[in-house]
Amino acid sequence: MRALLSLAAVLALASCSPPPATPTTSATGAANFVIDDLAENDGDIQGCARMLGRVNAQPGADVFREDGVDTGAKGFIRIDGVLIQVNLVSANATEQGGARAFADASRSTQVVETLTTGAAHEESDSVEESGALTVTHNGATQILQVSGGTAC
Repeated sequence: MRALLSLAAVLALASCSPPPATPTTSATGAANFVIDDLAENDGDIQGCARMLGRVNAQPGADVFREDGVDTGAKGFIRIDGVLIQVNLVSANATEQGGARAFADASRSTQVVETLTTGAAHEESDSVEESGALTVTHNGATQILQVSGGTAC
Protein backbone atom coordinates (compact mmCIF):
# COMPACT_ATOMS: atom_id res chain seq x y z
CA MET A 1 0.00 0.00 0.00
CA ARG A 2 2.83 2.38 0.91
CA ALA A 3 4.45 1.75 -2.51
CA LEU A 4 1.15 2.54 -4.22
CA LEU A 5 0.84 5.82 -2.28
CA SER A 6 4.44 6.71 -3.11
CA LEU A 7 3.78 6.02 -6.78
CA ALA A 8 0.65 8.19 -6.66
CA ALA A 9 2.63 11.02 -5.04
CA VAL A 10 5.34 10.81 -7.69
CA LEU A 11 2.76 10.84 -10.48
CA ALA A 12 0.97 13.81 -8.91
CA LEU A 13 4.24 15.75 -8.62
CA ALA A 14 5.21 14.87 -12.17
CA SER A 15 1.88 16.07 -13.54
CA CYS A 16 2.30 19.44 -11.77
CA SER A 17 5.95 19.94 -12.66
CA PRO A 18 6.95 21.57 -15.94
CA PRO A 19 8.46 19.15 -18.46
CA PRO A 20 12.25 18.99 -18.54
CA ALA A 21 13.89 21.21 -21.16
CA THR A 22 15.57 18.25 -22.83
CA PRO A 23 14.39 14.66 -22.40
CA THR A 24 17.32 12.30 -22.00
CA THR A 25 17.48 8.57 -22.53
CA SER A 26 20.39 6.21 -22.16
CA ALA A 27 21.09 2.63 -21.22
CA THR A 28 21.49 3.67 -17.58
CA GLY A 29 18.71 6.27 -17.58
CA ALA A 30 21.19 8.95 -16.49
CA ALA A 31 21.22 12.44 -17.97
CA ASN A 32 24.26 12.44 -20.25
CA PHE A 33 24.01 15.63 -22.28
CA VAL A 34 21.92 18.73 -22.80
CA ILE A 35 20.92 20.07 -26.21
CA ASP A 36 21.08 23.84 -25.94
CA ASP A 37 19.39 26.40 -28.19
CA LEU A 38 21.67 27.81 -30.86
CA ALA A 39 22.74 31.44 -30.70
CA GLU A 40 21.71 33.64 -33.61
CA ASN A 41 25.24 33.64 -35.06
CA ASP A 42 25.98 29.91 -34.53
CA GLY A 43 26.94 28.24 -37.78
CA ASP A 44 28.21 29.64 -41.03
CA ILE A 45 25.34 29.01 -43.44
CA GLN A 46 25.04 30.86 -46.73
CA GLY A 47 21.93 30.57 -48.91
CA CYS A 48 19.13 28.16 -48.04
CA ALA A 49 18.94 27.07 -44.42
CA ARG A 50 16.86 24.54 -42.51
CA MET A 51 16.14 25.74 -38.98
CA LEU A 52 14.51 23.40 -36.44
CA GLY A 53 13.41 24.14 -32.90
CA ARG A 54 11.58 22.23 -30.20
CA VAL A 55 7.84 21.95 -30.83
CA ASN A 56 6.07 24.88 -29.12
CA ALA A 57 9.35 26.76 -28.57
CA GLN A 58 9.52 30.47 -29.25
CA PRO A 59 10.29 31.39 -32.87
CA GLY A 60 14.02 31.59 -33.50
CA ALA A 61 14.91 29.13 -30.72
CA ASP A 62 16.64 26.66 -33.03
CA VAL A 63 18.28 23.50 -31.72
CA PHE A 64 19.57 22.38 -35.13
CA ARG A 65 20.47 24.43 -38.17
CA GLU A 66 21.77 23.10 -41.50
CA ASP A 67 22.28 24.44 -44.99
CA GLY A 68 19.63 22.27 -46.65
CA VAL A 69 21.61 21.35 -49.76
CA ASP A 70 21.60 17.85 -51.25
CA THR A 71 25.35 17.22 -51.11
CA GLY A 72 28.04 18.59 -48.84
CA ALA A 73 25.54 19.92 -46.30
CA LYS A 74 26.80 20.96 -42.89
CA GLY A 75 24.77 21.39 -39.74
CA PHE A 76 25.21 22.85 -36.30
CA ILE A 77 24.03 21.74 -32.87
CA ARG A 78 25.05 22.96 -29.41
CA ILE A 79 25.53 20.23 -26.79
CA ASP A 80 26.55 21.03 -23.22
CA GLY A 81 27.37 24.57 -24.34
CA VAL A 82 29.75 23.45 -27.13
CA LEU A 83 28.93 24.21 -30.76
CA ILE A 84 29.41 21.07 -32.87
CA GLN A 85 29.55 20.98 -36.67
CA VAL A 86 28.14 17.87 -38.30
CA ASN A 87 28.22 16.95 -41.97
CA LEU A 88 25.64 15.17 -44.12
CA VAL A 89 26.41 11.45 -44.39
CA SER A 90 23.18 10.17 -45.95
CA ALA A 91 19.82 11.40 -47.21
CA ASN A 92 16.57 9.82 -48.29
CA ALA A 93 14.00 12.48 -49.15
CA THR A 94 10.87 12.97 -51.23
CA GLU A 95 8.54 15.93 -51.64
CA GLN A 96 6.57 14.63 -48.64
CA GLY A 97 9.60 14.53 -46.33
CA GLY A 98 12.33 12.09 -45.48
CA ALA A 99 15.41 11.48 -43.36
CA ARG A 100 18.86 13.03 -43.40
CA ALA A 101 21.75 11.85 -41.23
CA PHE A 102 24.66 14.01 -40.08
CA ALA A 103 27.79 13.16 -38.09
CA ASP A 104 30.83 14.98 -36.77
CA ALA A 105 34.31 13.99 -37.94
CA SER A 106 34.83 11.52 -35.08
CA ARG A 107 31.26 10.15 -35.37
CA SER A 108 30.79 10.71 -31.62
CA THR A 109 27.89 13.06 -32.41
CA GLN A 110 25.19 12.06 -34.89
CA VAL A 111 21.97 13.87 -35.79
CA VAL A 112 19.16 12.27 -37.80
CA GLU A 113 16.32 14.46 -39.07
CA THR A 114 13.08 12.64 -39.82
CA LEU A 115 10.79 15.30 -41.22
CA THR A 116 7.44 15.72 -42.91
CA THR A 117 7.07 18.56 -45.40
CA GLY A 118 4.27 21.02 -44.63
CA ALA A 119 2.97 24.14 -46.29
CA ALA A 120 5.05 25.95 -48.92
CA HIS A 121 5.20 29.75 -48.93
CA GLU A 122 6.25 30.96 -52.37
CA GLU A 123 6.23 34.62 -51.34
CA SER A 124 9.01 33.98 -48.80
CA ASP A 125 10.64 31.03 -50.62
CA SER A 126 10.16 28.80 -47.58
CA VAL A 127 8.65 25.44 -46.60
CA GLU A 128 7.37 24.37 -43.19
CA GLU A 129 8.67 21.09 -41.76
CA SER A 130 8.07 19.06 -38.62
CA GLY A 131 9.13 15.74 -37.18
CA ALA A 132 11.89 14.43 -34.95
CA LEU A 133 15.60 14.89 -34.36
CA THR A 134 17.41 11.85 -33.02
CA VAL A 135 20.66 13.03 -31.45
CA THR A 136 23.31 10.56 -30.34
CA HIS A 137 26.27 11.99 -28.43
CA ASN A 138 28.99 9.82 -26.87
CA GLY A 139 26.70 6.78 -26.93
CA ALA A 140 23.60 8.36 -25.35
CA THR A 141 20.54 9.22 -27.45
CA GLN A 142 17.79 11.84 -27.20
CA ILE A 143 14.77 12.28 -29.46
CA LEU A 144 13.30 15.77 -29.78
CA GLN A 145 10.04 16.64 -31.51
CA VAL A 146 10.83 19.61 -33.74
CA SER A 147 9.22 22.08 -36.09
CA GLY A 148 10.57 24.78 -38.34
CA GLY A 149 11.42 24.77 -41.97
CA THR A 150 13.67 25.62 -44.85
CA ALA A 151 14.03 29.15 -46.17
CA CYS A 152 16.08 30.46 -49.07
